Parts: sequence; structure tokens; C-alpha cells
Amino acid sequence: MIQIDDAGSGSFIGGTCIGFYRPETNEYYFDIIPVELYNKENFEKKLYLDEVVKIAKSAFKNLNVSKTECIEVCRGYMFNKLKAWFNENGYNYYCTHITGRVQDIIERNFELYAVHLGLPEQYIKYTRYPFHFHKLLKWVYADFENRIKLCKIGWKSWSKMEAVRPEVVEDIIDHSAFYCLKCGKHIKKGSPVKVLQYYSNCDTKVYLHQNCNNY
Repeated sequence: MIQIDDAGSGSFIGGTCIGFYRPETNEYYFDIIPVELYNKENFEKKLYLDEVVKIAKSAFKNLNVSKTECIEVCRGYMFNKLKAWFNENGYNYYCTHITGRVQDIIERNFELYAVHLGLPEQYIKYTRYPFHFHKLLKWVYADFENRIKLCKIGWKSWSKMEAVRPEVVEDIIDHSAFYCLKCGKHIKKGSPVKVLQYYSNCDTKVYLHQNCNNY
């Protein structure tokens, strides 16, 4: 059996992880849909769905998947073109809700990929899976010019925010619970900070070390 699922399609940060798992032998294959396919032009054309088919072809070759092997594929829209490819090529598949080990593996691989992009692992725990859009925005705005390149900017949710630029004010941190969202290091109580203020779904503040802010 081959099980197919995705992770990260709901995360503003990064592309999307597509994973393939054979539970009988514990074989696993995955690849990432590049975030560039989620820019405005490519997202409108839904080129990321074509990339799923491309990844699947490589996975099936690598795992030596036969047309008689049973395939479980996630019901989600990410696999619409893949299911059409299955039909055209005579593969034995059905759609279902994917759970268990394969889901855990794919989600963990996406988390590791996000960490590789620079998102702190402790911040992933804060945003909760799937990564929360408005919480991720705080991390993006902390180093906007560098981090917006890592985002799915073709999303309608981003189109509502793309003109927003935070107001920058100075302040003194009066407690010790904050971390700088640019460098990721702890901000000591009593330290001078730069605060980025803006509105997304609520009034939002982002705290940075005073010398970390490049606004």
C-alpha cells in the first residue's frame, strides 16, 4: 500500500511538503513544492497542482509503485490533478482521510523544513499546527525584506495585508517573557526595545532588540 498526504499547504511560510509512505516496509519519499509556485501569477494558475504530479512521478519511480498496488490519497484539493493522472494511467487508488504514522512523518518533515527556512522551532509550537497566519505575520514583519520571500504571497489573506507597514516606536520591556522575533534571542527585562505596531485581525505588537531593527 502507498499512502499520500501533504503538510504545509495551510502555512503562510514556505511551500508544501508532499509525502508518500509504504507502511509494510516503512519506505518513505517526500519533496517540497517550491514557495515560488505560490506567488501571485503562479498561484492563480494553480501550478502547484502540476508540481504534485511531478513529485508523484519521481516518488513512484523511487518506490517502484505498480499499478496493482493499493494507493490511499488524501481527499484534499492538493491532489486534484494527481487523481486525474491516476485515472489516465490506470492506478488503483481511493480517497480517504489520512491519519497515523504517515501524517506524523509528513508534518514533522514540514516543520523541519520551516526551521531550515529560519522559523524558530519554539515559534512553531506557539503558532500551533497548521501554522497560524496572523502569528506567522509577526515573524515575517520582524525582518520583512528577507522573510516575505519565504511566503505564499498569492494568498487572498496576504492581499489584504500587503500594503500594511508597521509603525515603529521605542519602549522599555517591563517583564521577561519576550523574545526578539528577528534574532530569536531573549529580551532582558528593562531592556530598550523597538516595537512594531500594526493591525491584522487584532492590534498586534512585535518586540525586537533595539539594535536588531532595520526599519
